[in-house]
Amino acid sequence: MFQERMVMSFLLDPLFLIVIGVAIVYLAEKFLRKTLRNPILVLSVVTVALFWSISGLLYLDYLDFPLLGKAGSGRHFMWNSGVELIGLNPPIDVSVTYANPFTTLNIVAVMLFATYPLFLYLGVYVGSKIFSKSRMRKI
Repeated sequence: MFQERMVMSFLLDPLFLIVIGVAIVYLAEKFLRKTLRNPILVLSVVTVALFWSISGLLYLDYLDFPLLGKAGSGRHFMWNSGVELIGLNPPIDVSVTYANPFTTLNIVAVMLFATYPLFLYLGVYVGSKIFSKSRMRKI
């Protein structure tokens, strides 16, 4: 149920994080400024923690999307984003085992996970330009 609605991958996550960053600023400016001391920081930390948790579990093959068949298996989905569903061949072979954690794909995956806060910050920055009441306010 929850897994079927949460679609995350290295291709989709950055786009989702940017959009969510814009939404965080909107929610903070419209609804949460009076109830939370720093709503943008709180929502940003929760968002990155959720993305790291769910994407990490997908990458480690603890979660998958059974409705997508083989295209929805955790690690395969994180790298290839289910491109088979639109008739393309998967660009990345994920048959590499976890025997050596320092394989190229694992190192690249860690670097990609490390960029998640940057994509969220980009969304928050754009959102602050659009929705912030005082345009000069620093985030």
